[in-house]
This record gives sequence, C-alpha cells and structure tokens, in this order.
Amino acid sequence: MILEWNPSRPKKRATDTILAALRNGEIIAYPTDTFYGLGCDLFNIKAIRRLYEIRGLNEARPLSVIFKDFKEISIYAVMSDFAFRVLKASLPGPYTFILRARRITPRLLMSGKKEVGVRMPNHPVPIALTRLLERPLINTSAKSQNLGLLTDPKDIDRYLKGSVSLVIDGGLIPGEPSTVISLVDDEVKVLREGKGPIRDLLAG
Repeated sequence: MILEWNPSRPKKRATDTILAALRNGEIIAYPTDTFYGLGCDLFNIKAIRRLYEIRGLNEARPLSVIFKDFKEISIYAVMSDFAFRVLKASLPGPYTFILRARRITPRLLMSGKKEVGVRMPNHPVPIALTRLLERPLINTSAKSQNLGLLTDPKDIDRYLKGSVSLVIDGGLIPGEPSTVISLVDDEVKVLREGKGPIRDLLAG
C-alpha cells in the first residue's frame, strides 16, 4: 500500500494508518535524504528480526537508528562535547555517526563493540515518524535481495509486498548512501564516503 503523507499537513486517516502499523510491529518504507528507508519501532525485537530477514542481513551487522533531536540521541548514545559539536554542525544531514551505545539501546542493534549508528536525516518524513511513534526508528535502506536498491515507491510496494506494510510516497529517489563516520573516543574515522561532505569534519 502506497500512502501520501505530508507531515506539515498530515491527514488523519493516513497518520492513523502509519502509527498503527508501527505500533503493531510492522515494517514501513519512507523517503529520506539518501535512499528510501525501511524501518520499525526501536523496541520491537520481532520487527527488527523481520527487517534483517527482508534485507537478507546477518544480525551481527548493526542497523542505524533515526532520532528526532540531540536530546533523544543522548539517551541512547554517549555524546562527548566533541561529538556533540560535530553532530550539531552536521545534522540534520546525510550522515551516520557511530557512537558508544548506552545500555537502553537494544543489544541486537549494537555492534560487538557496543556502538550504535546515529541518523537524523534532512528530510521531514523520517523525523516526523519518530515524533509520531514517540520513539526512535530502526533504519536500513530499501533493498531487494534480487534487485538491489529500490528507488521508486511503486517498486518497493511491488517487490516487497507482504514484507513491508506500507510505503510513504516521496517520489523517485535515486539517492546516494549516507557518509558513515565513527566518533568513538573523539577520533574522526571515515568508514564510508557517501552523500555528506567530509572535508570540514576531517579538518576538525
């Protein structure tokens, strides 16, 4: 099912449908500032495991988490003054920052080093979803194991039908992956270069 949903002028029926899906532990697809994302409630372990199955990923591979603001990030991840300055200068934006995870973060989402990937996309839909659910959202890119990245909401609805409950229509998003940067121990380590520029971060 493809839904039109504008967070600045949300229609009640669409909003209720989206919220019910997330609360019921279903997987939804939504536009971001990089690709379409697939996500679910941070604390629904069954849904997270289904998300891994959809993507064909090993559960040892941590997924990123979408947060609505810096205060919420600080609940789930350890932010030093240095890390806060970097995040404040870069987010919202197409970055995934790796930070030390706090105990509240589900173990399934941590790397073996007890770290977590932090996302705050520069797109109104995923941020609005976390506000609607009142919890962070697990996130991974919308991919088919056979077809790769799905950039069209119609393709997501077609090829992931039965796995993804609904797709929030954001138009065609060819996209680029997020830039992944570790800030653990206040060291800037670029793990993947993507859409976000890194020159200023490296200079810092």
